[in-house]
Amino acid sequence: MLHPHKINHIVISCLSGVFLGIVISCATGPAQRGVNTTAIQSGKNKPAPSSKTVPGTSKRPDSGLSNPAFKKLKPEVLSYLETLAEAFYTKDTAFLLAQAESYYQRTYEGLYPTDEYLAMLYRIGPYSTESPNGSNKKPSLDIKEVRGITYTGWEELGPVLEVRGTIHLADGKTETCRLILLWHLGDIKIKGIEQ
Repeated sequence: MLHPHKINHIVISCLSGVFLGIVISCATGPAQRGVNTTAIQSGKNKPAPSSKTVPGTSKRPDSGLSNPAFKKLKPEVLSYLETLAEAFYTKDTAFLLAQAESYYQRTYEGLYPTDEYLAMLYRIGPYSTESPNGSNKKPSLDIKEVRGITYTGWEELGPVLEVRGTIHLADGKTETCRLILLWHLGDIKIKGIEQ
């Protein structure tokens, strides 16, 4: 027989888990805005992108992280964003795919071709806006065509960090992107758009 003390502990644990799930899902929806803070977890245990060089590519675009707007971010987040920028430049698809939050990855990675999944994960083009509906053609992100990423701003939205940027393509075009970083629950991971 369970004692009332143990039952209370179980109920409180379950309610805490449900509350955390609601907060995370609500924070990535439209019309949520927060205040920038500096509470960030450490960036340990993340795989480094491959350091392979890509022959025939032009100079790597500036990551934008030297912009004063990014000075308030903790070094762990700046390091993560720099590592991500390096992965885009070196076309390290395996590393870029590995940045998805585990539930998101299990739910969506096998449902879409890799290029469409990456567009959803990194919220490029129409996925970078509050209302991604419009064109019937699904955006795609062909890593072989990416020159790099430039970060343009950030904002804390409850338990997530929204990082805005521009992805530079080999043909000279650019695509806006919006990264949703889960940064309070262990290693930094990215939550893509849900379809």
